[in-house]
Amino acid sequence: MLPGIKLPQALQRFIVRVCYPVLAVLLIVTAIPTWESRTSWNTLVFYTILSLVVSFLAIKTPNVVITLNNAVTFSAILLYGTWAGVWCATIESLIIAFLFRSGVSKILANAGQLLSTVWIVGWTHEWLLRTALPPVLADLLLGLLYFAVNTLLCSLGIAYFSKLRTWTVAKSLVKSGTCTYVLVMVLGGIGARLMESHGIASLLPVLVMFLAMRIIFQQYFHNLNRLQQKMDEVRRLNDTILAAMAASIDARDPYTHGHSYRVAYWGRELARALGLAKKEADEVYYGGILHDIGKIGIEDNILKKEGKLSREEYHKIKQHPVIGYHIVKQAGVFPELLPAIRHHHERYDGKGYPDGLSGQEIPLIARILALSDAFDAMVSDRPYRKGVPVEHALQIIRDNAGTQFDQALAEIFVRLVRSYSKEQLEEVFRQSGQTNVKLSEGAS
Repeated sequence: MLPGIKLPQALQRFIVRVCYPVLAVLLIVTAIPTWESRTSWNTLVFYTILSLVVSFLAIKTPNVVITLNNAVTFSAILLYGTWAGVWCATIESLIIAFLFRSGVSKILANAGQLLSTVWIVGWTHEWLLRTALPPVLADLLLGLLYFAVNTLLCSLGIAYFSKLRTWTVAKSLVKSGTCTYVLVMVLGGIGARLMESHGIASLLPVLVMFLAMRIIFQQYFHNLNRLQQKMDEVRRLNDTILAAMAASIDARDPYTHGHSYRVAYWGRELARALGLAKKEADEVYYGGILHDIGKIGIEDNILKKEGKLSREEYHKIKQHPVIGYHIVKQAGVFPELLPAIRHHHERYDGKGYPDGLSGQEIPLIARILALSDAFDAMVSDRPYRKGVPVEHALQIIRDNAGTQFDQALAEIFVRLVRSYSKEQLEEVFRQSGQTNVKLSEGAS
């Protein structure tokens, strides 16, 4: 499945609720005659015990629990064929059903995807046996195939029951567990070949290896989880600091109450509309929070003046990007936000300030915030004028696209704001304390 393509819900439901259970039943029924053979009993008993033992040796990554049952099932396919793999997958499905006490639909869906994986890998294994491919390469290919098929089929089921996009789930599974999963499959293949050459006793060192690997991974992921918790704490602390700084900036001027939050909000929404990564979108947000920090260095009589500023006063106001830039730079924090703070008043035609940058010389984060800053400034009341309606502000942005603003960004920003319903726009402004914004001419 390609990124961005959403599987129709009806098709997803049909696959998970109908195809998976039907396949599970069919594959078990076709394997029963082989299970009933007296020569199969020792194999079935052995793999039953092995499946039960390894069920308690799962490896927990930050987002995924990888059971060692996949390695056992894989080794059964390599040594005895699909019927033995179907047996192991059935035992694993029963164990999972018992441990997690899931509903019938989830149990059948899980069994279906697992047994389907076994059948596909088993069929491919039989086909590879008829080729001249070296066993080592064949085992490696089958292990990768097992991983790929199992991940895709699992993703379909998880996405359906969790109401998520299949691609999103698959990407998360691959990102968080690929190395561990493939390593487990490789060890499963090695275990199968050792048992084939030296008998059951050779499985003992493999099991010890599994146990050691599980302990190492548990310790590794435990430390990783603790590190993530620390990073989350630091991130929350940064958020608190930024929120306090934004509040102190806005508190300087009652007319701009909530301005930093709204600039940050619209900036991040525009960044998302541009398809920027979450990290970059978050930087735009924080840049919006701090973009006016330099106003701390502007005198109150200028900042709060109810009337037209003199040329000298306007010159001082224009210094706030530079003042803010030096404040944050000297503090040694948030270096990635410096371009947003210094350049959010640059114009695309080079007539802005403080450095007179033009076009693509202006960092993207600053071009984005220039739009959200101007938009919020236009729709908000100021001591010397009333705010204009939202539609009027958007028209001004369109009129100045290519001169004051980046034309491409301006068009996307206008479409973004217009995609909001009246209620959604009111909610955005209300949450930041702005209640007197007019959405259109004559409206309040």
